[in-house]
Amino acid sequence: MKNKKNGLISFTEACMKACRLSRIPLFSNKYSKKTYTQRQHACILLLMKKLKLNYREVVELLELMPELQSIIGLEHLPHYTTIHKFFQRFSSFMFALLLAQTARLFELSGIIAIDSTGFSSNYSSRYYMMIKYRQEKGVWSGSYIKNSAAVDVHSQAVLGIKCRNDHRHDSIDFVPVLKRTVRNMGITKVIADKGYDFERTHKFARNVLKVDTVIPVRNIRRKKVHGWYRRMLFREFDRETYNQRNKIETVFSVIKRRFGDTLYSRSWRLQKKEMKLVCIAYNIHRYVVCFLIRWRISTKPFKHSHLKPFSKISK
Repeated sequence: MKNKKNGLISFTEACMKACRLSRIPLFSNKYSKKTYTQRQHACILLLMKKLKLNYREVVELLELMPELQSIIGLEHLPHYTTIHKFFQRFSSFMFALLLAQTARLFELSGIIAIDSTGFSSNYSSRYYMMIKYRQEKGVWSGSYIKNSAAVDVHSQAVLGIKCRNDHRHDSIDFVPVLKRTVRNMGITKVIADKGYDFERTHKFARNVLKVDTVIPVRNIRRKKVHGWYRRMLFREFDRETYNQRNKIETVFSVIKRRFGDTLYSRSWRLQKKEMKLVCIAYNIHRYVVCFLIRWRISTKPFKHSHLKPFSKISK
């Protein structure tokens, strides 16, 4: 029986590869102590999210695993406050750059799906929130972070996100998410549900960004559908392509089951960073899982013809 490579070791190696390819500066400035690099700190943060640990626990775990220390390149372990201070000072732009780099690990189809989901931002238990919800007669008082994301339907990789800390309509974040995604990747078609069905949405995507939209029309029982693009989609709607939108629901489910549905940062600035960190950890997890599957079936014929292997991963 062949020895199978440990998944945690593969995840750590993929983290270091993504940090290296994203060209994150080794040090924050020329006056830093240069004891640890920013890439090492970022890798430790991703390990922390992968294993659902806090700053103390992830350092204690690394102390027991010298092989992970050698992969990260640690001669001696940092204090847990060092990791926390790095997370506070590391810019949100650099996390977005790392997220874009992890998306390039996959073979992208050019067809994306956009949708939003919520993450809790408090420490209250679900039972306590349920009792409070009943006592206040259906008034939900819990806080949450709304995350709008763009996901490639073939590789199921997160390409871009937009976070909000208030209750707003989904369509408001459609343009920012699409602009960030098109800036980093080549997109040909975007899929969304009825909540994004507005004529201005179709005009911006098709006329400005040159991206086709597959969005079902709301209120089809009306006698007249307003808007040129909405009428076109009402007459000729690609149902087969729209069915691929379910992939983004799968991605949200995997993220919440693997990495949790709660953000533990207290400030809004850190919550946005933590949300990007979760998406980066998911992309690397997805990359490792696909790589391990490809490695395990490399000696066997590919039986499922409808499943396309990831060509860039095998290189």
